[in-house]
Amino acid sequence: MNHSSDEILQFINCTLLRNHKIIIDDLWVRNGKIINPEKLFFEEKCKASKKINCQGALISPGYIDVQINGGFGTDFSYNIDDTERGLSNVAKKILAHGVTSFCPTLVTSSSEVYKKVLPKIQKKTGGHGGAAVLGVHLEGPFISPDKKGAHNLNEIKDFTQGYKTVIDIYGSLENVAIITLAPELPNAMEVIGLLVKKGITVSLGHSTADIKIGEEGARNGATLITHLFNAMLPVSYFKHCLLC
Repeated sequence: MNHSSDEILQFINCTLLRNHKIIIDDLWVRNGKIINPEKLFFEEKCKASKKINCQGALISPGYIDVQINGGFGTDFSYNIDDTERGLSNVAKKILAHGVTSFCPTLVTSSSEVYKKVLPKIQKKTGGHGGAAVLGVHLEGPFISPDKKGAHNLNEIKDFTQGYKTVIDIYGSLENVAIITLAPELPNAMEVIGLLVKKGITVSLGHSTADIKIGEEGARNGATLITHLFNAMLPVSYFKHCLLC
């Protein structure tokens, strides 16, 4: 294969994770793919097209943030009349912090807010113009009032009619990637299973559940815990919590 027109980048003085160790070394990249510089030198007799001095900065795959409530003057749960502009601004500015994919997150809100905001936050691939939008993370309103944190108590809901309540509150789930819920709520296990079947990741959080309920949630398809150790029962020798 003729690589004569390819741009070869040599990142020098960069921090890398190799073989479970953090080291300072060079990284060679051709057309977005990491290459072996020894093979390049001995077999192709090529040099780097461009050298970039990282001055000790870390090079890693892009970070994925699954819970961003807002930033840079935008709150996705409250700036609901300017959602698209705020989303675009956050997507652009988090690139500078190494985040290349994220889930815009809404805290416990009214049904009117969900139905107004969710259609505006569509999944989108990333690039130079901004980080990828993986889908919305809905943190609430199906959480424990006793572990609500900063969430609005008046908007917290139960799964009164099971999955029907979910649709009644949120509306369409087309743009949703993750839902955080408390597994101890009545009908929660049924809801978890149905959400997972629709391709939505279920995370357990804002919960007073013990480990037995947590394990049941996992058996029904839950795969995450939202902000581990926060807004849940404490780890105790005398009483079980969500983790143990």
